[in-house]
Amino acid sequence: MNKTTDTPAREAKSDRETNTDGGESRTRAEQAYQTGLVQGTELPNHPGQEIPRVQATQAHFEFVDQAVDIVMISVVTARRLADQGKTAKSVFDEALVAVTTTIHDEDLEEWFPQREIQLIREFDPDFYVPCDRPVYRTDSKAERREKISRYLRDIEEIADAVRSQHVELIPLVKGILPRERARCYRCFEELGFDRIGYYCAQYFLSGNRGEELISDVRQIAQENQPTGMLLIGLQSRSYLSRLPPEVIAAAGQRWIAQSGLRDESLSMRETQQQYQQWSRQVEESLSGGQTRLGMFGTTESAGGIYGN
Repeated sequence: MNKTTDTPAREAKSDRETNTDGGESRTRAEQAYQTGLVQGTELPNHPGQEIPRVQATQAHFEFVDQAVDIVMISVVTARRLADQGKTAKSVFDEALVAVTTTIHDEDLEEWFPQREIQLIREFDPDFYVPCDRPVYRTDSKAERREKISRYLRDIEEIADAVRSQHVELIPLVKGILPRERARCYRCFEELGFDRIGYYCAQYFLSGNRGEELISDVRQIAQENQPTGMLLIGLQSRSYLSRLPPEVIAAAGQRWIAQSGLRDESLSMRETQQQYQQWSRQVEESLSGGQTRLGMFGTTESAGGIYGN
């Protein structure tokens, strides 16, 4: 189901609407719209966006050039680049840039709302996944309640502070039980977020919990009925093709193996071509769904979310 708003589907964020740079920002806003991840807009005609998560290495920079429309980097990488006086556009030129806080738990301890706000203002990314706060099944209910409370407070603070920035926030769903996740949904609705994110890497840290992941994503899609979902840490076509059509974007590092970037016998152009072929296949998997929401029936589970 495509949510309708008072904003035309292809309308840019407020600061881009001024179009004071000779049309460049309007073009970039249209490019962002085509990802399907712009909050409060209708979906493009053919949603489905593969997003390579890259690092600040020469090989990755060379690979991205002329081959990729959108990239994802971590807040750690973005901070390092910003400290060198660089911005998302100066580093990646015409490619859109998503910055994510889905990093190692110990590194997250160094990140707090004001530091994230400063990074957004200095680095100026197109998309930003804010203030990841790990919530695990092994946490007590009281611990999860406190973590989610802090998480939602931080999201509200960041959203308020960057309202005039050229950035789309993509909040992560948190919680093990439906009532815990419902707190996120209420906050997201109040902030006008109909695109949400979900971190998937934890399902594969010890063993393969792919079937759990499929069940959990279906459950979240049915509970919240978002216009679109971004999955971080999952790019397997065999899994993506089984997910509900609310899943419109997938970010991860599978592109490295699929492109042959580490194969010294391949030229950079050959790795780019292999990547583009694979990326198109991933996007076909993402856009293959026909029916939204009720397609899986009513879920009566008390909550099978593994942890995020």
